Amino acid sequence: MSIRYSFLFFLIFPLTAHGFDLFDAQRGKEKTPPPAQTQTPVVQAPTPPPQPVAPPAPPPPQVDFALVGTSRIGNKKAVILQTKEGKQFVQRLKGARTPIDGYQGYFLLDINSREIKLEYPSESPCRASNAQKGVQCVDNGKSAKLALVRQNALPPPAPPQPVVAQPTGQVPNLPPGAVPPGPLQPVQFGPRELTPEEAAKREAEIKKRQEIYKNFQRQEIKDEDVPPGMRVVRTPFGDRLVPLTQ
Repeated sequence: MSIRYSFLFFLIFPLTAHGFDLFDAQRGKEKTPPPAQTQTPVVQAPTPPPQPVAPPAPPPPQVDFALVGTSRIGNKKAVILQTKEGKQFVQRLKGARTPIDGYQGYFLLDINSREIKLEYPSESPCRASNAQKGVQCVDNGKSAKLALVRQNALPPPAPPQPVVAQPTGQVPNLPPGAVPPGPLQPVQFGPRELTPEEAAKREAEIKKRQEIYKNFQRQEIKDEDVPPGMRVVRTPFGDRLVPLTQ
């Protein structure tokens, strides 16, 4: 009976066992808690000031060509180009994208009667058009159109100055060894003096010639107008057709 009550007592009031050491000199004394661990603050390194960003290197200067002329014989096309130094050379069209000989990054794309198209290098694109040289930047500077620049006609020569007659009896300066003319031998040094009627007629002819050539326009023949078996010969005075056999 007592064992049963004891068992119930242990169930109701469970015992808590505390461990102890018989050889501990501090047994029975209040133990001192261990010192609290302090954390050393982390010192952050100072942030260096931002370094200035170097500006990008400027692109290479734009190098243009000038179109001097075009040529077409059958299905063969070629152009005459001029460099900024004044050197002229012939470049034939060998495909849809022909490299310019001696100029890396430049390609000949198309040839028309008075206009061609060139592709510029990617590191030196076409940035500024030049109407005086016939250069027009297209495709956002990736290429340019080169056109033949029409030159003004040369002015006509100045009319000759009339010869002033010398007074009678005055002998002009003679070349070495020449004999002075006699009374029956007229002096004929230089052009003969024109009469007023001849001078007026010459002045009218000069004005007429100036009026004729004032509106002179160079004849142009387009490539699509060239008949089979013919080719175009381009000159400063106009285009003309000649047979392919010539």
